[in-house]
Amino acid sequence: MARGWGKSEEDLQAEKESARDERTAAPDAARRADAKRKSERHAIELSLARVAEQLERTSHPGRREALEAARRELEAKLKAFE
Repeated sequence: MARGWGKSEEDLQAEKESARDERTAAPDAARRADAKRKSERHAIELSLARVAEQLERTSHPGRREALEAARRELEAKLKAFE
């Protein structure tokens, strides 16, 4: 009997595994993207806290101006996450 007219059991199993991998890959990618987004937001929030702390301790006008600019930039980035 000649082979090649149908799919072998190995091919069918490989297709099933591939389909299963595709179904599980999409939710994993979404979770990873969400985790990355949360991590970036948290980093911005920490940076804002650090800048606020430095603003409390700094009296030099030039340094305060730079910190204020940094704070405005970080706040703009934080708004982009909302």
